[in-house]
Amino acid sequence: MRKNKIRSAVAAAAITAAALGGAVATAPEAAAASCNPWTQKGKTTTAVNLRSNHSTSSAALGVLSKGTRVTSNCLWWDGSSQYQWYRIKVTSGANAGRTGWMWGAYFWGFAN
Repeated sequence: MRKNKIRSAVAAAAITAAALGGAVATAPEAAAASCNPWTQKGKTTTAVNLRSNHSTSSAALGVLSKGTRVTSNCLWWDGSSQYQWYRIKVTSGANAGRTGWMWGAYFWGFAN
């Protein structure tokens, strides 16, 4: 079910980009693509590293505890992974105010 939500979100972002005259990247181009605008409030589903870039090999900027509230302002997807990376701003907890990247498998979005 979660896979379907993510795929739907990616499809919606592509449709929106196309409607606004933007190009929709194919899977090989997506790896080199920049971040796609994506505003979503959410929280972490488990403890997760806040990263300096969209890679597990990038520097960890801190650890976000389970339930830390965040706001995403874009998503990055390489075209082949099951989940995307979110560029976020931390809005609660010990790292409040910091920005960085988190792996989408640990992001739970909500409306408020």
